[in-house]
Amino acid sequence: MPGVAARARAGNSPAAEAQLRRLVRAAPGLTVLTGGQTGVDTMAARAAVRAGLTVHLVFPRGLRQEDGSLTTARRRQFAAATVHELGSASFRYRTWTCAYLADAVVLLDPAGGAGCRETARAARALGRPLLQPGTAELSPARVESWLAEVAARVLMVAGCRASVLASAAGARQRAQRGTTEIIAGAAAWHDRLLRGAC
Repeated sequence: MPGVAARARAGNSPAAEAQLRRLVRAAPGLTVLTGGQTGVDTMAARAAVRAGLTVHLVFPRGLRQEDGSLTTARRRQFAAATVHELGSASFRYRTWTCAYLADAVVLLDPAGGAGCRETARAARALGRPLLQPGTAELSPARVESWLAEVAARVLMVAGCRASVLASAAGARQRAQRGTTEIIAGAAAWHDRLLRGAC
């Protein structure tokens, strides 16, 4: 069941974060969560919406992306997703909030980026299982198996923003292929969860 199109405002307090945590866990099966950035976050959210998964995007205050606020045209790409706006404008705070909300994190970093390093730090510090495929090929079966192993219900998909992907040859294509594999595996795990076959 895809998320309801909405714009929820969340503060920086532990109570607000706990409420947001309950919201992203409300749907049955697997939920996909991203930080709403350009690049991998957007690719993953769009693919997850197309796959019929529940999708939550968590933005800093002002619906910030690397090149300004989320535009109306970009927002239409996420029409079936739930959009959350945090009380802080900090990208770092958004990254740590997403890692806190997730059960597991997949990180695609084909171009090397400071945001990716921060995501890995947050996942490790918060004890979230982290899959960083690097240059290794992903497959839906590998992703599904890993999600089953870690019993994930909320999956954060993160990676390079668009400007970083553009700076390395072939990085955008690798990120696109990787997100396709991740979401295919996530959809398979979602179906197993719904059938109770896990």
